[in-house]
Amino acid sequence: MSQAGGVIRWEAPPPPLKRGPSPGVGAAMRRAAIELRARPGRWAVVVEGAGTRTLVTRIRQASDQVWGPPGSYEAVCRLVDGCLVVYARYVGSGA
Repeated sequence: MSQAGGVIRWEAPPPPLKRGPSPGVGAAMRRAAIELRARPGRWAVVVEGAGTRTLVTRIRQASDQVWGPPGSYEAVCRLVDGCLVVYARYVGSGA
């Protein structure tokens, strides 16, 4: 439903999200990991939008080699102005 007034907006839902990373995400995440390592302890936005909660888990568990070893990075997901945002920071090797 839309905002105040109880008016609805008629439209079909968008197609389901595709599983897996979209093209270029791997390179972007490698760059993000490198930049975070260069500034230990500082939080940064690494992704905004769909699929962010999955990314938080992948960062925390070091599911992708770029985020390893496990415990090297912290990540959280927050809702900011209606958009999901992933914040991450490098905390040290296996911290």
